Amino acid sequence: MCKLTPKTRKPRADQIRNRERLLEAARKVFRSDNGSLEAVARQAEVGIGTLYRHFPTREALFQAVYAREVAALETQAQQGELAAWMKAALEMMATKGGMVAALEPVLDKDAPFFTEQSARMGAAVGRLRDQAVAAGELRPDVTAEDLMRVLLGLSYGPGADASRSGLLLDVFLDGLKPE
Repeated sequence: MCKLTPKTRKPRADQIRNRERLLEAARKVFRSDNGSLEAVARQAEVGIGTLYRHFPTREALFQAVYAREVAALETQAQQGELAAWMKAALEMMATKGGMVAALEPVLDKDAPFFTEQSARMGAAVGRLRDQAVAAGELRPDVTAEDLMRVLLGLSYGPGADASRSGLLLDVFLDGLKPE
């Protein structure tokens, strides 16, 4: 007896466009409020059913946005400019900030998804740190972990203020230059 295997269809062009619109809309909405799925659908100009077909849960949408932004940071890290990467990473953390509070009860920060994203970020900043030290642009006693700690503190620490975090990052980066 012959067993038939279903063919996996390539997504249609409109499905790909809708997914990209949803991800971009979610990035904007997550930055500005608590990440209402209805607001994401409105911003993407699609129905709520389209959103749920692509992302069945809030967490699934959040993870897709987060993974997409980490991938963009990895690409930017290949350009080799630590300060620009740190500013982009701070912006990305601000984007996900609104969702972290809303999803706190269901987020498992030790889940493979989050440990993988953290490892990707750590590797990117580690490469940039090493390049900056080799070029004489960064004190050698500053570690990649130190750089990530500052980003996390500016984004999520007590008294974190998105309107001031860019300035504070600039002050921090100025202080990292070798004497």
